[in-house]
Amino acid sequence: MPGLTTTTIGSLFRLDDDLRRSIAKALEFQQDHGLDILSDGEQRTDMISYFAESFEGLTVESGTPVVSGKISLKGRPEEFSKVQDLIYIRRTFPRLKSIKVAITGPTTLGMTCGSRKILSHYKNIMDFSMYQDIASSLAPIAKAITDNGAYVQLDEPFLSQGYRDLRERVQLLDLIAEELPRDRVSVHVCGFVGGHGVVDRLLDLENVSTLSFAFAGRTELRNIEHVSRKQFEDSDKKLGAGCISVTPLSEPEVHTPEQVAAKLKEIAGKVGRENIAYAHPDCGMRATNKSLVPIILKNMRAGVDLFG
Repeated sequence: MPGLTTTTIGSLFRLDDDLRRSIAKALEFQQDHGLDILSDGEQRTDMISYFAESFEGLTVESGTPVVSGKISLKGRPEEFSKVQDLIYIRRTFPRLKSIKVAITGPTTLGMTCGSRKILSHYKNIMDFSMYQDIASSLAPIAKAITDNGAYVQLDEPFLSQGYRDLRERVQLLDLIAEELPRDRVSVHVCGFVGGHGVVDRLLDLENVSTLSFAFAGRTELRNIEHVSRKQFEDSDKKLGAGCISVTPLSEPEVHTPEQVAAKLKEIAGKVGRENIAYAHPDCGMRATNKSLVPIILKNMRAGVDLFG
């Protein structure tokens, strides 16, 4: 059986002051560490701020995005910054086969901006129409990403908190992915996913092929108790397996290749090796100690090889 595919969740530390050079260096950095599915490294900015450039109804106030009116996409989806970055990658690195672009999901985007301020149009942060408008705006962006031959990852860390309308919030992800090739769409939810029926709701997604969870950090260790082979096979899903922590504070705290291999063995024992789509770090690494990121990726690659 071939070895597991490897990828990152997305974000890396900024590698150069110039954006295009930084994206190029992020791709080369991932290649140097043996990753298979590469990302743009989220070099543009954090996972929220860039939406204010391309969405009507989002405005930057005191350095942070807030909701200023009805949310909709400005211009054509091909003009969206992350799509432009993907087009640059395709043009500059034509031999790259597997590229993944992460975009922030409607609940996380809406909660982050709406909790800061809502100036008009929506009643409050629980006004579901705001999240519907965000999903409708994200759908053409996601399609532009897959039309350019990339995988799309919908990042929804806020879903792990649970909501009374969780079912409806998850359905928004299916709305975004409705016209996309199913095998190119994943959803990433970090943190502990064992409460509030989060995993079961995500397994109901029809237009998403892969669910990506963390299993290696202290908060996420118990996630293993909430996944099973039957769940993934009954729902025709694959698992993105977070197999190494992104929160070490010193080199001795970085998981060893042996620990990574043991974690993958544990995960495979629960869901079946054939149901693991790829291995990845638990979460993005923008906030990870910069000096430790190469060690984390090196040890993950070696651990995946040990796992076989």
